[in-house]
Amino acid sequence: MKVKEILFGSDRLTPKQEQMREMALYPLAGIFTALANGLSFIIMNMILYNPINVDILGHSYDLCLIIKQFVSWVATIITAYTTNRIFVFRSHGNFILELLGFAAARLSTFLLIEIALFSCMVMWMENHLGIPQDKLIILIGSFEFTYIYIVKALNNIVLVIFNFVLSKWIVFRSSSKYQEMKAREKKNVT
Repeated sequence: MKVKEILFGSDRLTPKQEQMREMALYPLAGIFTALANGLSFIIMNMILYNPINVDILGHSYDLCLIIKQFVSWVATIITAYTTNRIFVFRSHGNFILELLGFAAARLSTFLLIEIALFSCMVMWMENHLGIPQDKLIILIGSFEFTYIYIVKALNNIVLVIFNFVLSKWIVFRSSSKYQEMKAREKKNVT
């Protein structure tokens, strides 16, 4: 297999090779997506540094965290859809339907993982472990690496797993059927 075939796929690949290619590229696309998510979160964290405290279920919570999460989610959607459609799943499906399906799948993981799970992790860390989210772990130059970034990294691991399952089996499934059809056509020709 050539590098170009790995990155962009090829009709010469067998279904097994195509599956291996997807499995190899998805984590790479996930790394780019996680970087987009993390970097946009860091930028928003530097912009929105004053907390807006609200009471949620008897616990004080910073509303700015939800805003930061939303902005990083939008950056993630753009990066993830582009890399998944072009490189990982080589989709030839209807762009609008896939984009809507992708956004719906990502909206569900945004609400369940990026907002709910992240918020629960932060509240658990602050209220049960007594570790404030802004407690400094290490200072790198002028960047303060705090506990909120550890929670964000753990949250991203769970997020990548759920998003792969949704992308593979729901959003880009027509792309997989397209690849299977091309493989059958190739066998019938030879």
